[in-house]
Amino acid sequence: MNLLIAVALQLGGMPVPLGGGAKLVDGMVGIIRDHGGEFHTDRHVDLVEVKAGSTVGVRARGELFPARKAVICNVTPQQLYLQLLEKTVVPERAAQKARRFRFGRGDMQIHVALSEPPKWPGDAERLCRTAMVHVTAGLDGVSRAVNEAERGLLPAEPTIVVGQPTAVDSSRSPQGAWILWIQLQELPNSPRGDAAGKLETDGAWSETLRERFADRIMARLCAIIPNLESAMRKRFVISPADLARTNINLVGGDPYAGSCAPDQFFIWRPLPGMPRHRTSIKKLYHIGASTHPGPGLHGASGLMVAKELLGTRGYRRLSEH
Repeated sequence: MNLLIAVALQLGGMPVPLGGGAKLVDGMVGIIRDHGGEFHTDRHVDLVEVKAGSTVGVRARGELFPARKAVICNVTPQQLYLQLLEKTVVPERAAQKARRFRFGRGDMQIHVALSEPPKWPGDAERLCRTAMVHVTAGLDGVSRAVNEAERGLLPAEPTIVVGQPTAVDSSRSPQGAWILWIQLQELPNSPRGDAAGKLETDGAWSETLRERFADRIMARLCAIIPNLESAMRKRFVISPADLARTNINLVGGDPYAGSCAPDQFFIWRPLPGMPRHRTSIKKLYHIGASTHPGPGLHGASGLMVAKELLGTRGYRRLSEH
């Protein structure tokens, strides 16, 4: 997974929307609405309705939203085959494979507002132009942190991914100020202990545990970046449990909506023997991070389904439809 990401970034770069990630969503919503589309948010879908072997629409709070051409579900396999569809329409093979679908480690994010750019050690100017800096205890440290997380422990020294959005988009913060987007991907979904032996755990990400673990991370960074503590104006921490509550696809705080281990990737995603986005039920498609080609802000799975529904292998302007 890491090798694929590295190759993709090297070959294609990493575009970012000016003004923040919300601008990308706003832009897509605008395009869809300009072409007659509608959005219904904050409505939980209860059922994907199937009649005579064909999908007819979705039900939300008792109201049926009929499908003109197809229903496309951006959910996990377990949601699709075990919750959204009635048991009578789901092939037993699909249900069994959905039950075996695994989710990955938890993810924490720490958003920090600074009054000035961080003074990184060494070549500070170059590092302040770097969009993402990884702080690790070395290769052995990465291995140790992953091992600790897999055993349900809070890593003593997890890898700290420090994103610097202001480095590539100055509009993200006021002039002279800076923001950091910190990510920790080597965390247990349910912490049962602390590898450092300092934090009490009971298997859940409480607010207290979230903030105290974030304190550990910030202390490490403050030891590296001399002006970090004095420049810090505010921080906002999101635990794996917070992620799971925010997005139903991020089970256990897994930001990738499913483990990206080799047996759940490439032609084995979302499920072995079921790599395509078209399901066995007519007019029902499965897309999203849980499906091929995996997680990321690329929209590739949706693009593949759109091409199939439009009957084209290439790209067409929206105005042609």
